[in-house]
Amino acid sequence: MSSSSNIRFVFSDARVWRYVLRTLADYLEVVGMKLSPTQGVRIRAMDPSRVMLIDFSIPLTAFEEYVVEKEETLFLNLENVSKILRRASKSDKLAISSDGSRLSLSLISKGGTERTFILPLISSTYEEVPELSLEFKVVAKILGPALSLALSILEDVGDVAKFRVLKDGLSLMASTELGEVEFLFNTATGTLIDYQIAEDVNEFTNMYSMEYVSTLTQLSKLAETATIRLAPEIPCEIDLDLIGGASLKVFIAPRVE
Repeated sequence: MSSSSNIRFVFSDARVWRYVLRTLADYLEVVGMKLSPTQGVRIRAMDPSRVMLIDFSIPLTAFEEYVVEKEETLFLNLENVSKILRRASKSDKLAISSDGSRLSLSLISKGGTERTFILPLISSTYEEVPELSLEFKVVAKILGPALSLALSILEDVGDVAKFRVLKDGLSLMASTELGEVEFLFNTATGTLIDYQIAEDVNEFTNMYSMEYVSTLTQLSKLAETATIRLAPEIPCEIDLDLIGGASLKVFIAPRVE
């Protein structure tokens, strides 16, 4: 007799899961998904080189349906789950359920048709990823699609993303031998929704590996807003306020030249 209980939850936009899990699948084979009867769903994972930490959470209130009776961790084989979610179209909902012996993923179309894929439950050990406590000096809030557009162009230009903090805004840059591409965001032009910079901060530039920054290109397209938090020479935090009430925090350690 399995000690696991019946689990089922439905989220309004399968693409959010598709892009988050696809990103993780580039770095990891298996991820633990923590389920709480009161808090909702949370996935926290770090890539093997410990450069990027991803924290994906969906509160209880964001689910259309949510049956979780006790704290549990379900392990997902990211390659298998990503293959299934590749089939998700724009209007598909995602239902995830488990009876304790297997895992079912259902894509539910607008008309209510369910396509269900069944996977064996896998067992693994859950590695707690530490909570980071970082002291940021700069907070820049931008529309998700605007960040997505900038990143989609910058990732074609260079291997390094430069985040340059100015007194009146934030510049994102990438360069090649041929030259430099720069996107300048500030509140005066309306490209930044909000910008806060600590009084004791002078202008500075942090560099991040484009490989990690570009994981946000697709995801930020699905975000209403993106909040970038920075301070000199520490990891940046980029918070995406995703459609459907989900949120994604990504921490990326700076490159040391």
